[in-house]
Formats: sequence, structure tokens, C-alpha cells
Amino acid sequence: METIDPVYARLILRTLERNGADTTALFEGISIGRDELLRGGNIPMADFLHVLREGQRLIGDDSLGLMLGSQANVLPFGALGDAMAVAPSLRQGLQVMDSFTRLHASYVRVCARSRPSVMRLTMGFVEDPGDLRRFHTETALLVLQSYAESLWGQPLVGARFRMDYREPDYAKQYAGFFHGDISFDAAAASIDIPRACLDEFSPHYRPDQWQLTMGRLSQALKRLAVEDKTAYTQYVATVLQTSEPPLPDLSQVAGSLCVSERTLNRRLQFEGTSFRELKSAALHRWAKLLLEQTDHSVDSIAATLGYQDSANFRRAFRKNAGCTPSEARRRSNGTAPH
Repeated sequence: METIDPVYARLILRTLERNGADTTALFEGISIGRDELLRGGNIPMADFLHVLREGQRLIGDDSLGLMLGSQANVLPFGALGDAMAVAPSLRQGLQVMDSFTRLHASYVRVCARSRPSVMRLTMGFVEDPGDLRRFHTETALLVLQSYAESLWGQPLVGARFRMDYREPDYAKQYAGFFHGDISFDAAAASIDIPRACLDEFSPHYRPDQWQLTMGRLSQALKRLAVEDKTAYTQYVATVLQTSEPPLPDLSQVAGSLCVSERTLNRRLQFEGTSFRELKSAALHRWAKLLLEQTDHSVDSIAATLGYQDSANFRRAFRKNAGCTPSEARRRSNGTAPH
């Protein structure tokens, strides 16, 4: 039976009780009661969704996701939230979030990817949340905003939010909650966090707690790998895809998991890949982004990516893309300098 932390369900219950509402309907036909909900611990997913739907009906406010999202934070996420709270930087906190979200909430996925000017966080659902899509999107994006601002120390000036649904009737309220540009009808819900926010040292960083929580997450990943034969591949790919050139080496990535280089290599080989292959794919992705989104010369891009010889970069790019870097740039925009 799939379970989930019921933080939003508890917030709904508190809101209703503070307004003197009858909360009986929240618990009709489900396996838990009020006391069990308040005791903490995960509850069945079906019960969680029932409380959300009934709570929204009883409160009678379509903008419930905005209200609850503005009250929530990452702390209920267990070891994941603990690690995010004490991460050395926002980038490392977001890397942890992407890598380990599936250990906490298996029905939602958050994919983080670095770009030349932003980090894009894209939300996805394992199963279609139906009439609760807007609620989940609003709350999740507000939690991400709150987390980023807690480490950055000021509003996310320059952020951009994309909602994967039509503009709701109460859309004017969004400006009071989201600190950036907002658009609707996107292919996927996402937030772009400006690059300037990502690598500044976090005032909340605690080295001992960071190491402790990462050790706990590493053990959880090891347990997950028993069933998920791509667990370590996904972790390494996430770290590489959310880093900026020069990309981390094997020693750094293994260290982040509190394992030896040999152990990480062995686990990747068991999953049918290697660190070299994953890093090569990440470098090629960055090459395409820099060619398409900047006017840097091919030689400059080669140096940025760590190639000592631009000829080696050109050969590697042609091997992966089937064309030269200059040809790829011409195809993407036709105007950028070569």
C-alpha cells in the first residue's frame, strides 16, 4: 500500500477547525481518523487524497493550494528535508531534492537541470492527479520558492513559473504568492531559478549535519537499488546534469554519497553503465546548450567544458551529434557567431 506524509492534510484539518467547521466528512469512508492523522507518520495515499478533496470542498476555496503552499516547507520530508535544510548551497540542496524525492513521495517527481542562466525545476506525476493537479502544482512550486529564498536570503528576483493548466479565475492572487513571472498552459509545471542564487554559501550550512543526513540518504539509496536497477545511474546523472562546467569527477560524486570510487564504479557497472559514459552525456548536453543559448566561440566552449584541445571537442561532438559544433549552432538559430 502506497503511503505519504500527510502534512497538507493536517494543514487542512487545522484550517477547518480554526474556523469552527464540522470536519466529519474528512474521515468518512477512509481508514484513518482525526487522532491518527495528527499523530504524524505516513498515511495511505487514498486517504490523503480523500482529505484533500473533501477539505477543498468544505473550505470552498479553489485557491487552497496557494494558502497551504505558503505555509509549508521542506522539513516534513524526513532525511531529505533535513539534508536540504543544511546543504552548503542552494544548488546542492536542489541536487539532493532531485536525487531523493522518490524516496519520500513516489507519486511526484522533481527534475532539476542546469542551463547557462538558470536552474530549471520541472514537476511531473507518476499518475495523473486529476482534479488535484492544480493544488499539487501550486503547493509544490510555493514550497520550492520558499526553500530557495530561505537559502538565498531574499525574494527570487528573475524567477519564472510555468503552470501546466489553464489560468484559473483567481489568477490575480498569484502575484501575492509567487515572486516572479507567471505563465499558464505550459507543457509541464516548472520554475526557473536564476543562476546567481545557486552557488552562494548558505548561512544554514552545518557540515556535521550535512554529512550525517547524506549518509542516511546514501543508505536509503542502497536499499532502493535492490529493486530499482537504475538508482545509482539516476543519482550520478542528476549530480552531473545539475552542475556547471567543470563537471565534478568520480571522486567528488562518490564522496557526496559517502562511498568509495571503487564502490560507486561497481554499482554503476551492475546497472549497465559507467561514470565516463554518464559524464560524456552530460558534457554533450552542456555543449549543445552553450552552442544554442550563448554566442561563445567553439574554442571557448571547448575550454569551458574542460577540453585541453578544441580539436578533441570537435571530434567528440561529431561522434555524439553527427555534425560539427558549428553546424549544430547554425541549425539551432542560424545567426550566432561561430
